[in-house]
Amino acid sequence: MKPIIRLISCVLAFAPLGGQAASDADPSVTMGAQTYLQRCALCHGAFGMGEGPLPLALKNYPRTNLLDPHYPTDEASLRQQIIWGGSKGDMNPLSPPWGNELTWTQMESTIQFIRQLRVDTEQSVALLKKLNAEQTPVNIETGRNIYQGRCAICHGKTGKGDGRMAKIIKNPPPFNLTLSRAPDSYLYEFISKGGEAMGRSYRMPPWGEELSKPELESVIAYIKTLRR
Repeated sequence: MKPIIRLISCVLAFAPLGGQAASDADPSVTMGAQTYLQRCALCHGAFGMGEGPLPLALKNYPRTNLLDPHYPTDEASLRQQIIWGGSKGDMNPLSPPWGNELTWTQMESTIQFIRQLRVDTEQSVALLKKLNAEQTPVNIETGRNIYQGRCAICHGKTGKGDGRMAKIIKNPPPFNLTLSRAPDSYLYEFISKGGEAMGRSYRMPPWGEELSKPELESVIAYIKTLRR
């Protein structure tokens, strides 16, 4: 296992839960979604579809889409995999164990949420968006992580329009973001709606359905640091 991935796994496995104390409340889908965002989104993504910062940033990272059929659907198997992670069963070794980190209520709530995600994905994603918008602060580091995971492939790591897809996308090529002087309001509309809706290149995808308002604003804050 590469050192950086080993370190990430250790950090995930033993990081504190942001001050969330044990609760005697009944398990709920909402609590499960909250726990998911705090503990699982780094790998499984903000919407559980494998679009987390780690799989997007690291080559050959194992697939983490919770809707993939290789993940179990029954309650007992989900509980087993959350408790033991990759130390037992069929989970990838990078998956950390959460048995000593989550309360019983958090564990059962997370199971409820994952099962609902598969049965009613649209409703579950809407809940994640709502909670994510409430919890995510606007900051440049968040924007950098999103940019490197979603935007650098076209616009390049430093925003010069020289990403890997620039060899394929022509006429027009990906924009050199270091030259951008557009105001925040325009960037927000452009990123959320995509290029075609704004009379620009249709190859620029819309991100409004994928990213929350704080995430979009964080990306804009980061893009502005790339300007010359």
